Amino acid sequence: MHILILGATSAIAHAFAKRYAKEGDHVFTLMGRNQQRLNACSSELSALGNNVIHPIEVNFMNASDIIHAINKSIQSVGSIDIAVLAQGSLSDQERAKKDFQYLHDEFILNVMSMIIPAQCIANHFKDRGCGIMIGIGSVAGERGRKGNYAYGSAKSAIHTYLSGIRNDIGNEHIRIMTIKPGFVSTPMTSHLKQSSLFVKPEFIAKEIVRGIEQGQDVMYIPSYWRFILMIIRALPEKIFMKLNI
Repeated sequence: MHILILGATSAIAHAFAKRYAKEGDHVFTLMGRNQQRLNACSSELSALGNNVIHPIEVNFMNASDIIHAINKSIQSVGSIDIAVLAQGSLSDQERAKKDFQYLHDEFILNVMSMIIPAQCIANHFKDRGCGIMIGIGSVAGERGRKGNYAYGSAKSAIHTYLSGIRNDIGNEHIRIMTIKPGFVSTPMTSHLKQSSLFVKPEFIAKEIVRGIEQGQDVMYIPSYWRFILMIIRALPEKIFMKLNI
């Protein structure tokens, strides 16, 4: 099985890769922005089983670089069986209000670097007739909250685009999964106050694997976020604006 992971050094993506690496006999193509961190992830996966690992440094701010890396991987390794899109950053909302170049760059990283490879991989799956794509979104994309709407709107765009791909080509052989985690304890959120709502990346990875096995398309992880967000989405705008969330 060929597993392609973009943003492979992220905590959720790495936890997901480790679950498959323990099975052995898989080929992993790991793409990320830092070669040293990619090499460290590769070494850990290699130690878990009899797998072939290809770490590739990619500039996620450059669409051509991303597509070239994906096509090169397909040519050298073979068709993609599972693709994970996990790259991105947690935007600083206060900075985004004032630094417009920063806001621009955050959208390139958090939106365009996700939906361009998503479409490329979807086209590959359509030509091949099968494949599983897993896009890591966030519950933050459900509604524009004043504390993180730069990040949340980016995730909303990803959710919408993946939904479009799913409705365009999704079937029992081509799966387009959207993962919407809540709060996750990762290096990206280490500066935030941790509460009982935070879960470990390993839990997210376990749930994604369960979702693959059960044929789910959209997953809120943990599942209680589905009900929390139902309430939040139903609130009239004037009431929502009064909430400090």
